[in-house]
Amino acid sequence: MSPYDFEVFVRDLLSSQDGLIYSTYRVGADGGIDLKATTDKGWVVAQCKHTPSADKRSVLRAARSEAGKAVGMGFTPVRYLFITSAELTPGAEGETREALAGVADTVEVYGRGWLNAVLAQHPEVERRHFKLWISSTQAVRAMLQDGVFLRGESRIQRIERNYLRFVHHATCSIAELTLEKHGCVLLSGAPGAGKTTIAEYLLLLWWHRGFRVVVDPRTVDQWWAWLGDETPTVFFFDDAWGQTYHQDHGSRHHDADISELIESIVEKRTCSTASKVLIMTSRVQVLRDTVRLSDASRRAVERLAHCHVPVERLPYDIRSRMLFNHVHLSITDPQARRELSIGSWWQRVAGHQNYSPRLIEIVVQRNKSKCATDLITDLEEALDNPHEVWGASFRALPSIDQQLLLTMSLMDSQLVQWQEVVRRLASIPSPEPLIDAAVERLNGSWITKVLHDGGQSLALADPSQRDFLIQHLSTSPGAMTSIIKNAIKFDDLIPVCRRGEAPELGFNLRLFSSGEDLFRRVLDTCAQELLARLRELWDFYPCAATGHTYGDSRELVSLVEALTLTVRFHGDRHTAAGAALPADWFAAALTRLRLLIDGLSMKSIEPLAELVTELATAAESATPAWSSHHALLDPISQICDVIVYAWDQHEPRIGLHQDTGYEADLAEALVQYANSLAALGLRPTIDTYQPDEIDAYLARHIGEYEPDDVAEQIDSIENVAGWNFTDTRERLSRLLNDKDEPTPPSPRPAFAALPRPTSVTAPPVDSTTSVAALFRSLGTSSAPGRT
Repeated sequence: MSPYDFEVFVRDLLSSQDGLIYSTYRVGADGGIDLKATTDKGWVVAQCKHTPSADKRSVLRAARSEAGKAVGMGFTPVRYLFITSAELTPGAEGETREALAGVADTVEVYGRGWLNAVLAQHPEVERRHFKLWISSTQAVRAMLQDGVFLRGESRIQRIERNYLRFVHHATCSIAELTLEKHGCVLLSGAPGAGKTTIAEYLLLLWWHRGFRVVVDPRTVDQWWAWLGDETPTVFFFDDAWGQTYHQDHGSRHHDADISELIESIVEKRTCSTASKVLIMTSRVQVLRDTVRLSDASRRAVERLAHCHVPVERLPYDIRSRMLFNHVHLSITDPQARRELSIGSWWQRVAGHQNYSPRLIEIVVQRNKSKCATDLITDLEEALDNPHEVWGASFRALPSIDQQLLLTMSLMDSQLVQWQEVVRRLASIPSPEPLIDAAVERLNGSWITKVLHDGGQSLALADPSQRDFLIQHLSTSPGAMTSIIKNAIKFDDLIPVCRRGEAPELGFNLRLFSSGEDLFRRVLDTCAQELLARLRELWDFYPCAATGHTYGDSRELVSLVEALTLTVRFHGDRHTAAGAALPADWFAAALTRLRLLIDGLSMKSIEPLAELVTELATAAESATPAWSSHHALLDPISQICDVIVYAWDQHEPRIGLHQDTGYEADLAEALVQYANSLAALGLRPTIDTYQPDEIDAYLARHIGEYEPDDVAEQIDSIENVAGWNFTDTRERLSRLLNDKDEPTPPSPRPAFAALPRPTSVTAPPVDSTTSVAALFRSLGTSSAPGRT
């Protein structure tokens, strides 16, 4: 604890113990009054001394000094408390009380033993001041020993650093109340705003309550096991939808999986099951893109509307106190501390428009052994150009290390298997030993190593490093060309192309918009190499040409999506040199698709309807919102024609050759897929089927389906079958009327407005004065552990 932390803690503890309201005052000359409360009999005054290592002589000296200050209080309190964090013997306590004799009608002296005893009676104070129970690295590491899941040593080290430098502020309280009430909280804000620190504060609070902690779990199947058991659990997803852009987490199904988890936790909370809670963070720009690009995520975020807590620009005094904590805990040299206690340098830092807690942490950590002047200079340079905070370190690295980091910047933002890194750097002669050596050099500074699923995985240590690396790629065509040439799977280039969407395809402000413009320009420079490599990798896309069963059709769906993306990415670069889509290559690609469709073995309408629905979804998800005159709209249209081709090839065969009744088979498919078939304009093509028999079949078997589902699709069912389903509608009407009249759904709240940057305003005079006293104390106090 800093001296100010200790004073606030004593205030809260005395207020709970005595049933009085104790007031604190600004840091600085206090005239012998740290805390004051009023009673019917008069004033109660307390003086706090955070000197945990002080001996009896130091305590007595401090007491005599306070006795001298008491003369200037202007009144005689009825009760005076001298409270120190030092250990006191009975003799030392008595001598200290004698030194303060005459200060008040009643003088009380308390040390650490008394504080611990009273604290045990007030657990709510202990929860509020978590530095008390996370008082060593052993407490944080106990999370792992208790069956709690934290990914890697770096996460533990970061939590250890963060809790020591933590400054409680209003957003922390809002987030805590939100999680308490709703069981979920979504923290959004700009890069480095302090989202993760607040989330880790909540994580520690709920762990202290006995909850198992699951951090960034990657094994989806295990989510449901943790969700279904009886153990109270808090799930934590940091940068839930990607660190620097949407879906840079490396999983195509992540949005749907996490949406389902959110739905499950919300439903459990609705059923009065409070044993599962969810904490999520997201960069504000990533969240905007996520809501725009993913229907599953949009629905999930809508469900979290009550739980959304924007983390906006921190108040000036909070930023200043965070800066003080970093300096106070990291700078140990007495001379440097004295120099940092002088002047107004901290005002320039705390008031800078680019101030971020993460940036302060990075710079102070790497400068803790330097002189005060170097630290101040480095802080101001880093704030003026935040991206360059990693520049000097990166440029000093060997080329293999740089290549490794640049490759990882475009891979999974959470975990990358070591073998995947080796695969992407296969152009390097004998890559495995060189990459191993590079990882060892970078581990702990740029890279985090984790054992995951029995193998070694890697991640960049800090999101701001990814920001820097992406910017470096944006200004280096040579480095970008190397990334392109080293890609050996189609999916390797999707993140590159997604980040470099052409300007006319943009919808909203994207993350670091100036950086996105640079990234687009460097891709225009490398367009010929990029698009040629995309076509080559599509040609190698793994998909057998013949002998497909229905289960193998998943490969066809992925192939159609990849082809649509290839056309799209050509369209993104259509104005760049060498960006034309070769007509002969595209014609061959369509022929390959049709051959694969011909090779499928389809024996029922239902899997065929599912296939064309999934093909349409894959094509639609990869199709851009181009203008009507765009040059590559026709190829996209031809890909969509392939979906119709799949239906036309297989539906007549199924209808003519299946052993079971075609009408029953079609009815089963229509109940699930009528909307998508109607949207595609697909319907039965054989002349022998009877629509009235489908109507009769549905009317007889409608009790086997969910009536609401049939009601939602009845218009589409009639459209596809080309028949008015009078029997089905009559039977459906009776079923719906027999049901209890549903309770009108409560209106879903609109998603809370995403936070906007707050302009820097002049700090309150009192805040400046108060914090100035904190920084002046650096010149007279020792670093923690040296008191």
